[in-house]
Amino acid sequence: MSRTTRLPLVGLTGLALAAGALTPGLAAAQEDPPQRYVPIGGGYDVSTLEGFGAGAAEHATDGTVDIYVIPATYGDDPADREENLELAQERADQIDAACESVVTAPTTCATTLLPILQRSDAMDPAVSAPLREPGVDGMYVLGGDQVLAMQVLANSPAEEATETAFERGAIVGGTSAGNAVESRSMGAGYPAPGWPYNALERDMSIIFWGDDLASDERGLSFGSEQIIFDQHFYERGRFGRLLSWVGQSVERYGEPGKLGIGVDWGTGLVVTDDALAADAFGVSSSAIIDASRATGLDWVGPRDTLSADDVLTHLLAPGTGLTYDVTGRSVSVDGTVVEPGDRAALPDLSIGGRGSLWLGGGQNNRATSEPLAEFVDAARSARPGSRGGPILLATVAYADADARDRAVTSYSSALRAVGWTGAIEVVDAGDLSSSAVARAAGLLVVGGDQSLLGDAVSDRTLGRVLAQAVQQPGPVMTDDAATALLGSTYVADPTPGEADRSFADDAIAMFRADEVDTREGLGLVDGYQLEPWLTYDYRWGRLYGAAYDRPDVVSLGISEQTALRVDRDGAQLTGLRSAIVVDGRSADWMVGSNGALGAANVWMDVLGPGDPMP
Repeated sequence: MSRTTRLPLVGLTGLALAAGALTPGLAAAQEDPPQRYVPIGGGYDVSTLEGFGAGAAEHATDGTVDIYVIPATYGDDPADREENLELAQERADQIDAACESVVTAPTTCATTLLPILQRSDAMDPAVSAPLREPGVDGMYVLGGDQVLAMQVLANSPAEEATETAFERGAIVGGTSAGNAVESRSMGAGYPAPGWPYNALERDMSIIFWGDDLASDERGLSFGSEQIIFDQHFYERGRFGRLLSWVGQSVERYGEPGKLGIGVDWGTGLVVTDDALAADAFGVSSSAIIDASRATGLDWVGPRDTLSADDVLTHLLAPGTGLTYDVTGRSVSVDGTVVEPGDRAALPDLSIGGRGSLWLGGGQNNRATSEPLAEFVDAARSARPGSRGGPILLATVAYADADARDRAVTSYSSALRAVGWTGAIEVVDAGDLSSSAVARAAGLLVVGGDQSLLGDAVSDRTLGRVLAQAVQQPGPVMTDDAATALLGSTYVADPTPGEADRSFADDAIAMFRADEVDTREGLGLVDGYQLEPWLTYDYRWGRLYGAAYDRPDVVSLGISEQTALRVDRDGAQLTGLRSAIVVDGRSADWMVGSNGALGAANVWMDVLGPGDPMP
């Protein structure tokens, strides 16, 4: 029986279910129907459920879209079984309702929950028997715990049945953990000391490579062998761990390694035949990380931190016409391949004279801060006329006196802790003078909120004094918002998580084309937008948003307890973590139909401790 589909009104503009998708009702009749993954980055937003339902409907031939929901991610404790099945049924009902909203009569949807929660369920062939029938159009793996899911499903009749349905053309989709299991090499979270902010270190995230199908430390047996999927990507700041996994895959399998696709909350896309990523849908976008052109890939410093230049990234947003050839490692816009071309050299990052400048990424008000200790060592050996002089501690852009006083106390304590025994003189940045700087052993400028930097930028005296200071022998260090102040431009948005939105909402919103507010900075670090607190605050979207807003300026994000030390010889990273260059000067930028930022061919460099700027 033939049927037609209609596109939903929200979040699915441009959805075509893969370039070259079969006409409705034809897929199941093909001897080799397309095999499609539909990874969704998290949540059960209606637009993602509609996108999945539309994909399943593309396979249906008998007037009914048959979808099966698999809750193996939920937990295998018998005491929770009834509650888990009740919740899973609610999700199945949501999926069914979304499917019904994207098909037209006489086609209907039939969504069935398979009660696969424990290993015994997966091992019972009767439980998964419906998946062996030829009429299966879609399988949806719910969110939860992907490691637990594979302990339940791996090497079971249930997994075999899902693979049979998939090979017949039924799509496999899932949200969050259900996203993760769709790649053979499956991300498995973090070890106990691991967090998003240190995930660029080799051992601070966990991936199951899936080379041994006899093991349960893998994704689904028929999962993508070319791609590592990650989920909640912007929302939870997961660029670091996916970059690490892609870098490790190059070492493990040789060039070009596996492709990384990070799918954000409330967002999905379609991957066809493990070869084409296309048709983004939902509320945000997905990021692609490709190391096929990367140079200098290594693990550096005492914590084996990723180091790599020339990583290519892309942002797939709905309605942009962007597709990605997984096997050919190329991006297309409306069917035309867009080559990255030769990359231009980065703007010079050095200073004249005998000066030295530490551009701090925040949290350097700690006794363990290596950059602060280096700054103090330099202050001890400052120009002869300043020996015995104080360290000037200048403050800028704090919301109120209490916030400023807390910063003064913490930085003063940290200076003492790293060995400064001389005087510390506290001053508002607006009151700095050339004479005061000239007699000081060093200048430490710390900032609060980047949205409050406007007065400092317009203060010509401050700009002149700082420009002179960085040329003189005495060391200068900036931290937090004060670092952002020195760039050609800066992001003037408030500190994430401190306004009306949650921290996670801010992380997602940063990847909207209308979100990042860039303004002119002091320009002491010419050609760059400087962004502190990169990994702790999930500010990855600010790098892309600023690169889109000011395509002639390079975004440079600096992580916490870390700094770029700049002198006449160039710049070198020092401290605990990483710095990231996002270079969109030659990229193709666009705006998705949902307002999310789309991009083709954005270069990225990853610096670890000790690395020079490329």
